[in-house]
Amino acid sequence: MIRYDTQEAALFREKLLRRVRADVSDCYQCGNCSAGCPAAFTFDHVPNQIMRMLQVGLVDEVLSSSAIQLCVQCLICTARCPRNIDVAGIFEDLKTVAVARDVRVPEDAAVFNRVFLENIAKYGRLTEAFMLLRYNLLSRHLLNDAELGLPMLTKGKVELLPKKATGAAEVGRIYRKAMGRSRRRRPPITYYPGCSLRHSAAEFVALPDCLGRVRCGFRGGPRMDSACGSSCRRP
Repeated sequence: MIRYDTQEAALFREKLLRRVRADVSDCYQCGNCSAGCPAAFTFDHVPNQIMRMLQVGLVDEVLSSSAIQLCVQCLICTARCPRNIDVAGIFEDLKTVAVARDVRVPEDAAVFNRVFLENIAKYGRLTEAFMLLRYNLLSRHLLNDAELGLPMLTKGKVELLPKKATGAAEVGRIYRKAMGRSRRRRPPITYYPGCSLRHSAAEFVALPDCLGRVRCGFRGGPRMDSACGSSCRRP
């Protein structure tokens, strides 16, 4: 049974509108994106299913999906969309959010994402040989694609020793700043129940769930049975 979460759907829709300028509510499930996707056979949910899950607020399920991690960003879905939705841009944004939230993802995707970003941050460009060697070591697939390495090296397709690009230090600074912001958590909210006629016991019981939807921590104040006051933010 599908669990609809209209508040989560509306919240994430606004975020995608702001970051990607794409509106998931425009999707009417024609299936063109899934029909043209060359990697859909590896997905647990095909692209149009991901769009529908976002429409009904299943954001956590989408972020833990293998689909957004195995997307190859060929842009076919975006090109074929009759509503001009940037589906590929949405998938890329979802992948960024999953990495920032430390969501457990399948297929060694978390290792690949981390190695890729750290490689760019350190050298200012992608150094394929060094990145793949580090990925194979960390993912414990030591001989993965080993038969392709020597021919590519002998033909000069990849560089054995990494070289830093101009402005690599600035790229690294931007990466560290971006990751620091994405991992910054909001301070928890301490609630002191009071005797105001504006608030009821039912509202107080529903408060933790409401705060959870906006990713705020929640804790009750001391002496919940007798404390008086209102909600306040604590560091």
